[in-house]
Amino acid sequence: MRIRRRPLLGAAAALLAAPAVRAQQGWPNRPVRIVVPSPTGAFDVYARMMAPRLSELWGQPVVVDNRPGANGNIGMAEVQRAPPDGHTILFAAVGSLSINISIYRSMPLDPIEDLAPVALSVTSPMVWVANPQTTLHSLRDVITQARAAPGRLPYALPSSGTINHLIVEAFKQRHGLDMPAVPYRGTAAAQIDVIAGQVPLMVDSLGAGYGNISAGRVRALALTSRGRAERVPDLPSAIELGLEDREYVAWYAYMAPKATPSAVLARLNAGINEVAMGAEVAERLHGMGSAPAAMTPEAQLAFMRSERSLWGGIARAANVEVQ
Repeated sequence: MRIRRRPLLGAAAALLAAPAVRAQQGWPNRPVRIVVPSPTGAFDVYARMMAPRLSELWGQPVVVDNRPGANGNIGMAEVQRAPPDGHTILFAAVGSLSINISIYRSMPLDPIEDLAPVALSVTSPMVWVANPQTTLHSLRDVITQARAAPGRLPYALPSSGTINHLIVEAFKQRHGLDMPAVPYRGTAAAQIDVIAGQVPLMVDSLGAGYGNISAGRVRALALTSRGRAERVPDLPSAIELGLEDREYVAWYAYMAPKATPSAVLARLNAGINEVAMGAEVAERLHGMGSAPAAMTPEAQLAFMRSERSLWGGIARAANVEVQ
């Protein structure tokens, strides 16, 4: 007697596909939590400006939950352990997603291997800034003064191993400079001391530092992007000045637990891209000196790999390591 296997195989395939189908059809069925692995008042501002529009789009509350610590490792690990159903996602910066793996002796996870890319939604040039009472009026002045007095021109470091840190280290390597770091616990504390004149300069993100620049509390010296920024059109880039040969740009992306169904990842990606590129959020981002971005999960993964290679090379050359 011949056994007809086609219906059985079809039923088995349908059974295997059922969780993904149910996830796509039923998601979201409760509030969506965005874990931001930084203190309140940092880059969580980007997630918070997107959350209301995402809530409208998805028909569920979208809440931002700050879980700082260990340069983002604590928040990333929490999302890794979360149920892979699209209701807990991560919003993290380049440091957590592409730098930490090269500077920590022990990592609780590998962001590329243990999380799933969702959407890269915000970019921001970095900017060299100085206290306005100093004699630092340009990035060339930084080189001149650092060479004239090795070890006597310090810079404020928001946190070891961050993009701010590695940009300065790359600059020091390129120009043979001895500039000691003054470490702080976060960007806000570093900004306060540069404004007060306790430390002469730092590298900040344009998005986080534009308010201080526009108010004259700090003097902008140069951008780290390839070209100029719409918000500060008169400010040259280090590349334009012939002082760098590549750009360094901060970026911020959403991730999800690794086993999140592809159908849910696709809906997360579509919604986040729509909100990031929408007029309301895009206008607010441009007003801060940042820019919206839209990227597929596949493109984001390739980009994260290339960024890991870049920052890992700088960290190794500078012997940057965090316990």
